[in-house]
Amino acid sequence: MNRRSFIAAATPLAVLSGCLDGNESGSSPDGDGSTAGEGGTGTDRAEPPFDVTTVDGPGSDAGTVSVPTDGQVQLVNFTRLNCPTSKALLPRVAEARDRLEETVDVGPDGTVHVLSVIDGSVGAQPSATELADWWADQDGDWTIGNDETGALDDHYDVTLRPTTIAIDGTGEVHWGDEGGTTVNTMVNGVETALEAAGENQ
Repeated sequence: MNRRSFIAAATPLAVLSGCLDGNESGSSPDGDGSTAGEGGTGTDRAEPPFDVTTVDGPGSDAGTVSVPTDGQVQLVNFTRLNCPTSKALLPRVAEARDRLEETVDVGPDGTVHVLSVIDGSVGAQPSATELADWWADQDGDWTIGNDETGALDDHYDVTLRPTTIAIDGTGEVHWGDEGGTTVNTMVNGVETALEAAGENQ
């Protein structure tokens, strides 16, 4: 599954229940259903891996995280500070992480890494301290980061928050959802990515 086809996995209800980015139509950045590097006209589109700036907060250390990370499956939750749907999904991300910890090594250096990311190019722009405080208020307990340039969002064509994807170490998307999903579905998505990663080793 390529980085765009995961959109088909989202339910119609989920697509209607998230928070749109500045691209209000929900279409691709090129406005014609295509993107740079996939038939679009742009030539400056960044390529993975992307460095996400992480903050010092509950379950999160200040520094950077590479997305993707070679040899690791990542559950990446694109979230937003002032989006009620994004905040409502966070407890389910936490539960999915807890479920995954029962069977695999979960963490920044583990087999699976759970990461929530805000887009540093749109919406509220908190300082590192403000983001860490917000994270504590949400009872977050895993890595939280800021895609400061928006390159990660651009690469995965994220126009709605929350969007959650499971990627392998090459960055290929094996599951994704826009708007909101269940704990079971997130866990199954990560397991799908783990299975695919194992088959490709």
